[in-house]
Amino acid sequence: MVADDLTVFTSRSGLPTLKVNGMPYYSEYDPLREVTRFFTRLPIENAHVIFMFGWGLGYCGDAIQRRLKPSARVIVFEPNAGLFNLSRTNTRSHTALRDSRFEFVVGDRICRFFDTWALEGCRETDKFLWIEWPASATLHAELLDFLKAAFKTRLRDKAGNLLTHFERGGLYFENALGNFQYQTSPDVRSLFGRFTDIPLVLVSAGPSLDRNIEQLRGVRDRCFILAVDTALRPLLAAGVTPHAVIAADPSELNARHVRGIVPESVYMIAEQAVHPSAFAAARQHFLFGLGLFPDPLFAKFGFGKTALDVWGSVSTAALDLACRIGSNPIIFVGQDFAYSWGRDYASHTIYHGAPFSAEAAGPLVEPDIWGNPVRTTENLVAYRDAFIRKMRQRPELRFINATEGGILRENNHSLEFALRQFCQRKVDVTTRLRDFHRPQRISSRALEHLLDVLKFRRQHCGCLHSFLELVAKQELLLGSSSDSPAIARKINWGMEKTQLALEQFG
Repeated sequence: MVADDLTVFTSRSGLPTLKVNGMPYYSEYDPLREVTRFFTRLPIENAHVIFMFGWGLGYCGDAIQRRLKPSARVIVFEPNAGLFNLSRTNTRSHTALRDSRFEFVVGDRICRFFDTWALEGCRETDKFLWIEWPASATLHAELLDFLKAAFKTRLRDKAGNLLTHFERGGLYFENALGNFQYQTSPDVRSLFGRFTDIPLVLVSAGPSLDRNIEQLRGVRDRCFILAVDTALRPLLAAGVTPHAVIAADPSELNARHVRGIVPESVYMIAEQAVHPSAFAAARQHFLFGLGLFPDPLFAKFGFGKTALDVWGSVSTAALDLACRIGSNPIIFVGQDFAYSWGRDYASHTIYHGAPFSAEAAGPLVEPDIWGNPVRTTENLVAYRDAFIRKMRQRPELRFINATEGGILRENNHSLEFALRQFCQRKVDVTTRLRDFHRPQRISSRALEHLLDVLKFRRQHCGCLHSFLELVAKQELLLGSSSDSPAIARKINWGMEKTQLALEQFG
């Protein structure tokens, strides 16, 4: 941040006060009284997370600290690093500066804060309190608007994830147990770091894929071609066989993208709760998780799967995987995040030929890479934003958007340029995948343990709570007790699915 002119002088009350660029930051009479009156009207006692914009000389620390919940968290944003250092000389700030509940984000770090923190550790019932010190809000109005917009985006993402949790928690559990036999497949972690500096082309099925898909013919021996599930049919129709296809959606509809068409040479990298028919479509798999139950149960018995970041879209999981395996550069194709040219998908997906109206489906309008308006949705924009965050988190990697359309307006080049520039050296991706495809040993004792936990409502291991968090989240948030009829029905259903999985595996 640009350094401001800081003038500290003694107020009439005898306490230090401040002017920034000639503008009063506090009262010239009694800054402590001013701060106390400002914070008195705020519901600090009810907040679980407080965002404070403007630390100044630190007078707000005491006003917040003495009314703060023991378990609460305070994130302080101070744009002026010089002012923050100055606050350390004010004895009124010392107690808060030493309080582990306070986190200080200073200077240029503020712009990147929500790139790296996605409200992890926050519960769905947490209450957030946003506080802006008036002088700081005036001095840094543009930064404040940027920060508030980033926070709203995070809230949107969290709300979307919670809604997905409500809608698909039961399906996730049912599929994960139905796929128990596939737990012998190796953990995706076995691929991490194994493709260092090998170029990877991440192929999605946005409308722009039709513009350049044919350029992927003949490059299979010069890069890692990773297709999301919706892009597999378009690629095969164009004569392009990817090295791997990644799937994360648990629905039966999504399984149709791969059912009956996965070539024997193609590895499926699947979230462990995709529909069983998707697993059956491929001969060889690598598995990943979301960190949800029953994965913690499987981990207790030695075969848990590593979680990938999935922000509601399989393409975000594919991007996280590409980063973790060490690929560089990572080239995006078909990543529109919008209804380019009024279409929802590229040709040859399972939706090919179905009626579609971009005006009806896309309530938002965003500029595309050429500045032209294009229809999109809040979810697609959220996925685009997740891509941008990941790219900013990994500055050591090169990302190239070769989509040639859509609303990802960063690092744009043609696919022809990207392939010519970065995909010249021969690489044997298939051999590497085969070398690290080593089956795991699994045990039915995990299912037997879960059946015992559900049958006798055992609390000691945490499995019952984790199960209910997954399949009965809405009931728990509404305050249903563990012996309520709604919870009991969920537990009985869980017992049935666990018993069935045991019988199928046994």
